[in-house]
Amino acid sequence: MIVAIGYGMIGSVAANELSSKDSVVVIDKRKIENVPFKTLKGDVFDFKDTIEKADVVASALPGSIAYSILSKLMRMGKKVVDVSFMPENSMTLNDVALNNNALLIPDSGYAPGLTNIIGGYFYKKYGAKRIEIFDAGLPREKMPPLDYSITWSVEGLIDIYTRPARYIQDGILKTVDPLDSIEHENFPGIGELDSFLVDGLGTLIDTLKDVDMFERTYRYPGHLQKIKFLRDMGYLSDEKVGGNSPRKMTIDLFDKKLRTKAEDLCILYVKAYGKVQKEVRYVDYYDEERNISSMARMTGFPLATNAMLVLDGRIDEKGVIPPEMLGFDESRFHMIMTNLNKMGLKIKVE
Repeated sequence: MIVAIGYGMIGSVAANELSSKDSVVVIDKRKIENVPFKTLKGDVFDFKDTIEKADVVASALPGSIAYSILSKLMRMGKKVVDVSFMPENSMTLNDVALNNNALLIPDSGYAPGLTNIIGGYFYKKYGAKRIEIFDAGLPREKMPPLDYSITWSVEGLIDIYTRPARYIQDGILKTVDPLDSIEHENFPGIGELDSFLVDGLGTLIDTLKDVDMFERTYRYPGHLQKIKFLRDMGYLSDEKVGGNSPRKMTIDLFDKKLRTKAEDLCILYVKAYGKVQKEVRYVDYYDEERNISSMARMTGFPLATNAMLVLDGRIDEKGVIPPEMLGFDESRFHMIMTNLNKMGLKIKVE
């Protein structure tokens, strides 16, 4: 049995894919109806007995609450695949996981996640000494007022604008204000885009310390300047004004005004420099047939794939296993890419 925690845009896609593999039970704070599996409404540990019986737990929770829940799941000795964009370092759970015979694969989504797996593959196979990651989740057409639409967690979105971006240059870990790192370029098939450094390398920073690396995210031109204005005015701050949190208000407004049904696209572009130069460039689009956003596909499918490999015993280590380590193993890497291909992500990596 697989327990899926969280049934938002990402968790729902993962749960539906996993239901073709094994029985699924979904836990969510909302009442979920008209789905082909059992659902439980409430907090995660209201259903401890159900979690105890799970062979695998697939977690798609907001980053702000994920770490504490993952910590408890590790103490329960569970096998967990998680997609949350949390500020805490998931590697700090390694000792807890090992002591309780548990497994955690963090960052099992798109970026970080799939980008890490590909980066790990390039590192191991081609001796990469520099890895450059570019990604994006965008509406197919610019949409006022911010030329953006929400396709994932609003909390996570605001975090990438406010969290200092870490990168490694000349072997030294550095940080930068993400909105002070804006560059402009023309992306083939898409057109003019801006990019900025984000704190999306995840566990790569801990596992590949001898590799220079960065991650940049694309936006339509002008968007980042508007976000910088909002941030500098305090709209993304937790510091209360008149008893109210501007950040909380902005999250609510973004969720109301920017979460649309507009068709979206995602860009995955990873370049590696080592014995040879390698790259993978892929653009994914909204799935009209199944009515699934590209962001949900690019994030939910890797979550489901990693959970399937754990369920099948293809991943059976204990402790915290960073996603790039799945890329170190060429046979596992090709299993992941084959599964993603079957789900509809036609990513070609040599």
